Amino acid sequence: MAVRLELVEASSGFATAIYERLPYALVVVDEQGSVLAANEAAVEMGWGAREAGPPTACHEMFACRAAGGPCHHECLVQRASRTGETLPEIRVDTLPGSRVSAVWVTTTPLGLDTGVLLHLRPGDARDRRRRSDPHWISGPELTIKALGRIRVDSREGPLGGNWLQQRPGQVLKYLICERDRVVQAEEIAEALWPSSGREALSSVRHFIHGLRDRLEPGRSPRGGTPFIITVRGGYAINRRHVRIDADTFTEAARDGLDAAERGEARAAAERLELALSLYRGDLLADEPYAEWAMVERDRLRTMATDSLRALTRIAMASGDHASVIANLERLTEFEPFDSDVHRALCSALLATGRRSEAMRRYATFRARLAKEFRARPGFELRSLQPRR
Repeated sequence: MAVRLELVEASSGFATAIYERLPYALVVVDEQGSVLAANEAAVEMGWGAREAGPPTACHEMFACRAAGGPCHHECLVQRASRTGETLPEIRVDTLPGSRVSAVWVTTTPLGLDTGVLLHLRPGDARDRRRRSDPHWISGPELTIKALGRIRVDSREGPLGGNWLQQRPGQVLKYLICERDRVVQAEEIAEALWPSSGREALSSVRHFIHGLRDRLEPGRSPRGGTPFIITVRGGYAINRRHVRIDADTFTEAARDGLDAAERGEARAAAERLELALSLYRGDLLADEPYAEWAMVERDRLRTMATDSLRALTRIAMASGDHASVIANLERLTEFEPFDSDVHRALCSALLATGRRSEAMRRYATFRARLAKEFRARPGFELRSLQPRR
């Protein structure tokens, strides 16, 4: 027992010596960031020798709470305490008047309610190296723009390249179309490569692995990814960490259409205009002939046309002729062969005195119908002339 006590005392002495003599700054704070202790290197860095007095909390030293800073979403100290894990090193800019413009910080929970250790190395706020490994600060996140040609962005920047047109990219696009459910490997193989037989099925796992590598470059080969998850042997996009513009569009369009149904014109217009600003084009426009995309593409397109029709009715009720015409012009792009839409547009143009434009629109519509269907418009332009 005496030997064990001597070892404990020796270990304690070693720890004290290391703490005091380590050339890098060590600061111990509690879960609220209040400073409990700082070694000599930390004092030399400014933790005990500022004109305003030594900082009593870590945020008095760091410019970490500013928008875009590492503590904008959650305090590093509180995150380490909550997770019980050491956080990856990150560069944090310091406040004006500090002896260094930035520091590299590693945050380690000490456990047993003894606080959190900050390991600090001098840095430079002008350092162009990225602040940290991707995503860990506020959780992994991808943004996918699927309306129009697909675009994938991480917090570190765009994840573009030829892979989006190759098989890993096709798998991603299929999962986007089926994002509300778990998709089995057999379904992916049958939808994307129906004539490849068992060979395609055995390759799905390989393409999923390749997709994960593309979405999270530099990940551990054996590690998982938060973006594409495996559930009951199938695969799905993790909507907690992946934002898709089609979802944001759908939510805004539904809210706007519901508000219009209730007669809340102003709220409806705001939500519908937001929805239509997100609709850059049909879903996955770079896969125009993919049968597996058609159902979801048609659903979103119908929501867009319904939104335009609702906005047109709101504008008509308020006498906003310019918005009526703008909405109808866009609606004709969605419905190029709809006589009712073209009739409404020509009527609005004539009502505002834009006769030449109405004639050009009518002539173009008539020629298109004749070419495609050998048909004529269901109205005559002269019948739309406003009565005097």
